[in-house]
This record gives sequence, structure tokens and C-alpha cells, in this order.
Amino acid sequence: MQTLQTSTPARLCYLHLASKEAQRQVDFYRRMLDMDGQPLADGSWLLRGPKRAMLVSPADHSGLLAAAYDLGDQARLATLRARLIEHDCALEDIDSPLLEPGAVLIRDPQGRQTIFGVSAIDPDADRPGMPGRLQHVVFQTTELEAMIDFYVNTLGFTVSDNVVDEQSGQLTTCFLRSDDEHHSLAFFRGSKNEWDHHCYETSEWNDIRDWGDRFAKERISIFFGPGRHGPGNNLFFMVVDADRNRLEFSAELEVTDASREPGNWPQEEYTLNSWGRAWIRT
Repeated sequence: MQTLQTSTPARLCYLHLASKEAQRQVDFYRRMLDMDGQPLADGSWLLRGPKRAMLVSPADHSGLLAAAYDLGDQARLATLRARLIEHDCALEDIDSPLLEPGAVLIRDPQGRQTIFGVSAIDPDADRPGMPGRLQHVVFQTTELEAMIDFYVNTLGFTVSDNVVDEQSGQLTTCFLRSDDEHHSLAFFRGSKNEWDHHCYETSEWNDIRDWGDRFAKERISIFFGPGRHGPGNNLFFMVVDADRNRLEFSAELEVTDASREPGNWPQEEYTLNSWGRAWIRT
């Protein structure tokens, strides 16, 4: 079976956020994540920093509107488009200031929007700011098995690790990859269908320290971590942005080849944080 990793590797390149207080949210990411802001004609803001980008649109609610993946070139995008059509996946054309023409939008069975395209921004462009490449996005869902089926068998993601409740045998979490990194997407079983968090991958442990110091100076407290996840083996901590969306800073995320079999982990605190206390979704 062809997957994103083996035939059309895809890397998360930007998020599109809705915000009830868009200016405050824009100010947060400009100040805290070294992102330049550019107002757009529709009232949205385009934000760019070193290896990270975001669209923020005023709305009557706050949260994630879409996650966009970069295929790297138009040939890969054409290959993926053909494969998705083969799998009877409904595609919508989309124009984005951050992507070249030809990008497509897909809605999963619960309505989440994923965009595949080719970045219009040079990912290696030298922009000032602390290191933190936009790396993954995570959701809670009431229909975990259906989401895994769609993202694996229709879109082509690969399961890296599963977390299972040992008493009931029920799957509780699934980590999915779209290239050689352990995951660019994950789902937790929860009581709600909502955005859980997004993550920025740094260069090393010292970057985790420096980001922590930056947030401390603004009196923004860490609510989870620092620690090390079991699945992915990455160092991390989490804070919240101006809209109370959760964001994570990570280092040392596992890199794997396509032959790696899915791992299995027990649902326990040690799995989510081998250093100590964990945030268990319910």
C-alpha cells in the first residue's frame, strides 16, 4: 500500500486559526513566537516566523479551522491528488497565500479540514527568531477508530504507535506519521470532538530551556511538563496562547523509516510523561 511517507511525504507547514479576539491572538504569536504579521484583505492575518506560519481569521469562535501540509513539489501533489480520487475522497480546491496554486482541501468524517499543497514560502529562508518548526497537530475525538480508518486508509498516514487501556483493551490514542518523523498528527479518545494542541519542534534540549524562560518572563506558566513522552520519545512542555489554545515545544522527536511496525503502549502516566505527572484526557 502506498502511503504519504513512502510516495508523497508531507510535512505540516501552517495552521489556520479562528479567533474571537484576533488582534490579541496575533499580538501573542508576534511577541512570543517571533512571527511577522501581515494583514490581508479579508480581515485575516498572515503570520510567519522561522519554519512556522499561521493564518488567523476573526470569527465568532476560537479554534482551529484547518491544518495544511506541504508536499514539496507539484509532482507529488499531483500523485496524491490522483490517489485520493482513486479512494473516492472528496476534494475541494482552495486558494491560500501560503501555498502555490493547485492545493486541495479534505474534510474528515467529523468535519476537520486538512489541506495538501506546495508551500509558496522557502522553508529554508533565514528568518530571525528562536528555533521551533511547526511539526504536529493533535485532536480529541469521540470516534477514534473511524478517524484512524480515514486518515490511514484514505489519506495515507501511517500508524507509528498506539496507546491501549490494558484493562478494557480499548484503544485510547493513535500517533500517525506522514513522513519520517514519528508523528505529524495524533488522536486521543475523548468525550468531545475538539482540537487538542499543536507543536513546535526545536533543535535541542537547550531550546526547550530557552522557550521556557521566554514564557516565564511573560508570567505564562507551563501547565504540562517539562517531561519526555513515551511514544515519539520527545522532550516537551506545554503552555497556552491568548485564546487558551494549547501549544507544545518539543525536542528529539523520533525519526523512523517506513518499515517500522506500530508500537503499543499502556494507557498510564509513564507513557505520556516518563518523568512524572501526566495530563490524561477524558
